[in-house]
Amino acid sequence: MPPKALFFLLISLFFGSSLLAETRAYLLEVYDHISKSQWSITTGFAPDTYINSHGGGNRLSVMIKATWMCYGDTANFQPACPMPKAREPKFQAGDLVEVLLEKHITQSWQGRVELSLYREDLKSNVYGVRFGEKRQLYNRYYEFNLKLKQAVTIIKPPGQENLPENPAAEGALPSAIGTPAP
Repeated sequence: MPPKALFFLLISLFFGSSLLAETRAYLLEVYDHISKSQWSITTGFAPDTYINSHGGGNRLSVMIKATWMCYGDTANFQPACPMPKAREPKFQAGDLVEVLLEKHITQSWQGRVELSLYREDLKSNVYGVRFGEKRQLYNRYYEFNLKLKQAVTIIKPPGQENLPENPAAEGALPSAIGTPAP
């Protein structure tokens, strides 16, 4: 056995137990053109692989809403890890924000925050924003590229004080979101 191969074998045996795998997870918004339905799914499939393995490009369209890294063992068909929560977020789901990017096509556009997550690889919170007045366009932005225009307040009926603070992120019904704050 060549010395380089032996050295590599010994190093990999010594450090093999401390190595961790990583995979990328995706939150996809899927549109089925035949059944005219749409849904969101968290998966380890890249968008093109998801389309090809679930009906093909003539049937499905996919948009990436968020992506993040999963660390550790993902073998044996384990589901993708959950989306990481934002760290000290400036914006909540439902907030009306304005885009501050200069010389960008979305400069000064206003949209609603749909989701927020912390990207460890970017060391930043990332927000998914939907622009209802712009044909439901969706895009992702860093926290410092957005400015709060109008916060959404949560109305909690008497006796239901245990509603989540961020109902859109918790999967609660949209009726739990109250009226915009002045």
